[in-house]
Amino acid sequence: MKKIITAIGNPILQDSLKTETEIEIVKNDIQYQEGIFECLETEKDIDYLILSELLPGNFEIKKLIEKIKIICPKIKIILILENKNQELENYLLAKGIFHIFYHNQVEIKEIIRLIKNHQDENEELKNELNELKKIILENENKEQLKTPFFKKKKQKIENKKFQEKTSEIICATGPSGVGKSIFTINLANSFMESYHKILIIDFDILNNSLHTILGLKKYPEKIRNKIKNNNLLQEIRIEDLIMKINKKIDLISGINLLFDSKYKISSTKIKNIFSTLKEKYEIIIVDTSAECFFDYTKEIMKLSNMNIFITEANLLEIKKSKNLLNMYIHEWNIDKNNFNILFNKYEKTSINYSILKYIFADFHILGKLSINSKYNLMINRNNIHHYFNKNIQKEYQQIYQRIIKNRN
Repeated sequence: MKKIITAIGNPILQDSLKTETEIEIVKNDIQYQEGIFECLETEKDIDYLILSELLPGNFEIKKLIEKIKIICPKIKIILILENKNQELENYLLAKGIFHIFYHNQVEIKEIIRLIKNHQDENEELKNELNELKKIILENENKEQLKTPFFKKKKQKIENKKFQEKTSEIICATGPSGVGKSIFTINLANSFMESYHKILIIDFDILNNSLHTILGLKKYPEKIRNKIKNNNLLQEIRIEDLIMKINKKIDLISGINLLFDSKYKISSTKIKNIFSTLKEKYEIIIVDTSAECFFDYTKEIMKLSNMNIFITEANLLEIKKSKNLLNMYIHEWNIDKNNFNILFNKYEKTSINYSILKYIFADFHILGKLSINSKYNLMINRNNIHHYFNKNIQKEYQQIYQRIIKNRN
């Protein structure tokens, strides 16, 4: 028997529910928001709340749901909205509210069927994942027994395909503070196994940080001496700013010296810079600014073969990310198919990964990277290679393989 309370102002629906043998209506339809709190504080083990967005009270629907979940975390909410609202729906999905109807489309039979046949989403997801794991393990074991040599050979062929293409530009973008800089450097490390000429460019002109993380000066020594002696030539070539990180990876950090303004940079100059660099490098990974008023960021994203949009798996970052992506696609006219979503700093309290995939269903999902205390050591000790441990390396290798797959 499922115990239900309603707060909808619809006596017809409640009367229909009362006729169902597997459903127990705990009390009369609640007519105001505070009445829900009063009911949940006295009634225990309520399974469902059927709630209307139009219920009178002092709380907007988001705050109302938050308070309800604090009082009764396990309650399942069926929500009836007044109008279509994609942003609100995304929020509700992130909160685990999957059953959303609209006032002009409410089907009583559908709500009854949903309640009677409903299985707990978390348990269902857990069962599906366990089944999937079994299938994957079985297939992996079969493949290892059959043809391990050919499996490795196939991977080498895929890598070779990616290498045989012309020089690639990968742009790391997303809101501020999501970890674009650390990601850029670690991704470059992941490319080292298959590539010999890799370039990282810090194109965040206002907030350069890559050189600090790597323990380097912002400019090459030759340029630093010119600045020190007030002998800096007006015309600096892009090649003059290249610094060596190791045998395979180079860095350009002081890109600001190429421009007269931090804000207005001609698209022609951007194109010329990347045209020059593409002749020298197989892979160019660009760390961009989170500020959305820079036209040069738009130009870089348009020139890139792949834009990796990085976000964190919490409500505030998801909201910011949705707004940013909307602007990139509809105002900057950047192809939606060129975006790959990456969820960074993922942990136990993050939004469920299956929900994230649902929210960003219109985009390629590149994967997720776990939060790791080693990242702080990378920054504070200026030795990113030393702390690039096996767990981090494994996660980035998975991202690297998905990049290859998406580009082929």
